[in-house]
Amino acid sequence: MTQIGHIVIGLIIVVAAIYLIIFVSQRLTARKVNKLVQKKSQLTEIPMRDRLIKGRQLSLTGQSLKQFQLLETKYNHLEKTEFNSIDLKANTVLFDSQGLNFLKTSQGMKELQRQIREAETTIDVVNQGLNDLEQLDEAHKQAVKDLEAKYQELRKLLLSQNFAFGPAIDKLEEILGSLEEDFDEFSRLTEMGDHATAAGIYETLSMETNQLEQRIEQIPTINTELTDTIPGQLTELQNAYNKMAAEGFKFETNIEKQLANIAEQRQATLELLQELTLKKATEEIAKMKAQTELLYETFDEEAKAAQVVWENNEKLTGYVAQNKRQNHELYARLDRLNQDFVFSKDELGQIRSWEIQLGNNTVNFEELRQHISRHEAVFSTLIGQQEAMITDLKRIAQEQTTMWQAFQELPTVLGQSKKRVTLLADKLRLIQRSFERQGLPGLPDTYLSIFYSVSDELERVKQQLGFSRVNIDDVLRQLSIVTADLDTLQERTDSLIEAATITERLVRKALMYRDNPAVAQSTQQARYFYETSYDYEQSMKTLAVILDQIEPGLTNRVVQQYRQEQATLQAEYLEQE
Repeated sequence: MTQIGHIVIGLIIVVAAIYLIIFVSQRLTARKVNKLVQKKSQLTEIPMRDRLIKGRQLSLTGQSLKQFQLLETKYNHLEKTEFNSIDLKANTVLFDSQGLNFLKTSQGMKELQRQIREAETTIDVVNQGLNDLEQLDEAHKQAVKDLEAKYQELRKLLLSQNFAFGPAIDKLEEILGSLEEDFDEFSRLTEMGDHATAAGIYETLSMETNQLEQRIEQIPTINTELTDTIPGQLTELQNAYNKMAAEGFKFETNIEKQLANIAEQRQATLELLQELTLKKATEEIAKMKAQTELLYETFDEEAKAAQVVWENNEKLTGYVAQNKRQNHELYARLDRLNQDFVFSKDELGQIRSWEIQLGNNTVNFEELRQHISRHEAVFSTLIGQQEAMITDLKRIAQEQTTMWQAFQELPTVLGQSKKRVTLLADKLRLIQRSFERQGLPGLPDTYLSIFYSVSDELERVKQQLGFSRVNIDDVLRQLSIVTADLDTLQERTDSLIEAATITERLVRKALMYRDNPAVAQSTQQARYFYETSYDYEQSMKTLAVILDQIEPGLTNRVVQQYRQEQATLQAEYLEQE
């Protein structure tokens, strides 16, 4: 095939492709235009004209009528102009699509789509506007009925229960009258169909009506507080104050002035109620209630305090008499005991000190009673003084009782002290016999010093107990010392006898090793400590060192055996007793 043939075939193919593109584009454009035309037809079928005719039947006027006319104008322009413009544009787009000007066709399609959207928007706006006007008309007509019924109910309430609103009734009726005037205007505008203007009035009318209802609900409680509750409390408080003042009660604050202030505050709050200043009135009522409650508490506290004061007076009278009687008895008892005993704690000075303290308390108590009898004292301020005196008198009474018990116990303590001296002397003799039985060659000087010291101490106590007047405190102190020293002597005696006995047993053990030079030397040294210096413990230690080397643990076994024997003897002795 020649080159020309190829070119011809190529041109045919290009032409065919172009034709195919044009054909497909025309078919697609036609389909889109048909859909838009169908949508336009659907919009024309919406019964908007019927809605407009129904809207004219609302008898609209004023701003509402202007709104309706604007909606009607919008729809009329759509119906008479825009729909035809849409049809014209659709035909233009179809015609343009037959050629090769794709750009113009695309722009025409976009314009047609825009017109359809604007038509839809216009219908939505008109439809919604008509709905709003219908609803507003219905709402306003219903509001007229509701408000008319509500105002009739409020007027009836104010007339039938005007006493419940006190000084606020005139202001309430004035507000209700003003609301009824605004209602008449709202009703007239609604009847005329000027709903746009009526809406502004209704918004204010509704808010002020709700506010009036809230006030009508709140005021009776406030009025009751101001005209019934608080006046009743003031009367009750005044009567209580008059009665208590007649009975001699005094108060730290000026009660009459407080009552007058509350009365003035109540009158000022009534004026607030008259002007419908309800929040401020409620706050003032709360303050007055707090003040009256405080006065009730004050009266109650003073009444209770008076009862406590009278009870404390009786207690104080009894305590003063009891303490004086006890002090007198202590004087007499001390005088008798002075014949047999020596006192070292200045008991007489203590009794005189109590007498002075009782005198001061008696003077204070008498001054307090005078204040009460002359009605010069606030009862609640006296309780602290009384309780301080009661505490002081209780302390004195307790101290007096302690001294009296000590006086009562003196003869018994004296007898017990004599018995205790006898027992201690017997114990000392037993100690002496215990080391005498051992047949020891002698006793260390340190031990003898302790023994004779204890013996001398015991003798001094015996001498004191033999005096015509005994110092029991000194006797008890010395007995305590002697007892402790005797216990120490007993321990030293036991240790000394144990050391001497263990030494003797170790010496007998050492004889078994007499051939051992070290043992012989230690035995000789131990004998020196035992027989010459009487240092039995050192003697025992000297033998223990060498013998424990030969027989480990020997000394410990001998000691344990000795102590076991002593424990057995002690147990047998206790059984015999």
